[in-house]
Amino acid sequence: MDNETYIIAQADKQVLKISGLSVKGLDTRRLEAILSEKVGSVVRVIGVTGSSIEMDIYGVPDEQVLRNERGFVEALALAEGITISDLTAVTASRKIIPADFADMPPDRDAACAAERWMPHKEGRVVKK
Repeated sequence: MDNETYIIAQADKQVLKISGLSVKGLDTRRLEAILSEKVGSVVRVIGVTGSSIEMDIYGVPDEQVLRNERGFVEALALAEGITISDLTAVTASRKIIPADFADMPPDRDAACAAERWMPHKEGRVVKK
């Protein structure tokens, strides 16, 4: 191994998507603060469209998020730039699958850009 050091960090996070909204003029930092306070953990907005918001939620079990779906929707209503409706709902929540170091390519610089790493049915990451 050369003198370069690589650090792989695994974050316990899930991706949450809420749709059925009307989003216009949203302050994403304010929304992150509102939701972080609601769940007691770090929330990062990763995608916004005119009708949905996608975010990463760190260190909160899937079941807790899904059990408190209305609480998330009510917290969204507090953010300026978001209008909720009767159709507002959590549409996706999934835990990020960890990748084992042994499954990573041996030389990242030489890896083909077309390679895709897909979740395996046993939770391992394998090449497609």
